[in-house]
Amino acid sequence: MFHAERMADFALGLRFDDLPDAVVETAVRVVADTLACAVGAIGEPGPAILRRYAIERGGRPEATLLGGEERVDLPLAALVNGALARDLDANDLYAAPPGRDTGHFSDAIPAVLAAAEAAGASGRELLTAVVVAYEIQAALSEAYRWMDRGLHSVSQVAWAVPAAAGRLLGLSREQIVSAIGLAGTTGGLILQSWLKPSLAIPMVKGGAPGFAGQVGLQAALLARAGFTAPPDALETLFDRLPSDADPAPFERLSPPYAFTTPRNMLKRYPAQIYTQAAVQAAVELHPEVGNVDDIAVATVYGHRGVAAGVQGSAAAYTPESRATADHSTPFVVAVALRDGDLTPASYQGEPWKDPALRDLMQRVDLVIDPAFERALVEEGRFGCRLVVEMLDGRRLEATVEQQRGHPDNPLSRDELLAKMRGFTDPVLGDGAAERLLAAAEALPQATGVDALIAACRPA
Repeated sequence: MFHAERMADFALGLRFDDLPDAVVETAVRVVADTLACAVGAIGEPGPAILRRYAIERGGRPEATLLGGEERVDLPLAALVNGALARDLDANDLYAAPPGRDTGHFSDAIPAVLAAAEAAGASGRELLTAVVVAYEIQAALSEAYRWMDRGLHSVSQVAWAVPAAAGRLLGLSREQIVSAIGLAGTTGGLILQSWLKPSLAIPMVKGGAPGFAGQVGLQAALLARAGFTAPPDALETLFDRLPSDADPAPFERLSPPYAFTTPRNMLKRYPAQIYTQAAVQAAVELHPEVGNVDDIAVATVYGHRGVAAGVQGSAAAYTPESRATADHSTPFVVAVALRDGDLTPASYQGEPWKDPALRDLMQRVDLVIDPAFERALVEEGRFGCRLVVEMLDGRRLEATVEQQRGHPDNPLSRDELLAKMRGFTDPVLGDGAAERLLAAAEALPQATGVDALIAACRPA
């Protein structure tokens, strides 16, 4: 059996009643979290360009652009809403087994939601399709080393969306197989061209999931119309661009199911995943620090993800855009030490250009600690230690073994709501986060998704 056939069988065979309570709870939470992230990005430059593009080109009014009442065709809705969800780099990430690739599986949610709206699907049908997208992406991420071949993990979205959306749109098994092959062949190999040390990151970084979702929905619609593609596109990829492929993860897609959806991390702070523990440690030390002008040096001891690479490069000390600032360990640590928090508002007004904050960033040292490196590589732990030495001789220290939001240290409902408020309330008004979370939590009983979409615009 080809991988696409197994994916199609899983998409069509899974039922809401097959989902354990923990899987349903996770699906509800990731839907709420993802849509909050999308609302927070309304008006950001990249998504705004794509929104104008979609509205100008019109199309069939099949799905709503989040944050408003404009309706466009399914692929364009996936393009805009996918870019919104990803733009602020605050959506979830899969806690993959050590040594395997990961991905932001919620990148698929906007496309799946668009398909659910167009199909008049119930809340249960939406949640089941979300789990389909998550489980397929988990299999894809573990089966192949995408990043090793220069392909960003967002590539997985284009392979997963046709199966999840195809289920909602009434495609047959053969049509879903063709849709997977078509999307993967024409748009499922997304070149990793932006994740590298630089002063500014281009808009494609946030927009890429939207393009992947657009390709996935377009493929599903074409396959439903009779357009065919090969069933062995994934096998061809693994053969032509070999990189330690392992077919075993696809076996989870056959009964008895072994669900991985609860192994997704929700970010507590709007910053790159590897910086989360450092921000958490800085927030903990903020009350003891007092005036950050009295800091002699703040040293982060951690794995390479937080102390090197994009997050710890020379460019990370002089970011020139929000997209580089939220990937900068010196920036997010400095802000958290100064303010006691890191929220979407922390990026307003281009604070990375503030001379005082830049001076504080220069006093943030980054050290690769072998113990934290081993903990990440061998155990999947994202921790770090922050030591702040004050001019008066005091030495302050905070250690985070596993960051908040990781499935081994999950966010409480109140913490999730607090995060959501930072994204939704400045855009939609007070109480927006509560309305959105309530709409997501009502999905298991909802006859449709209209209330969920309505919660993403002003009351």
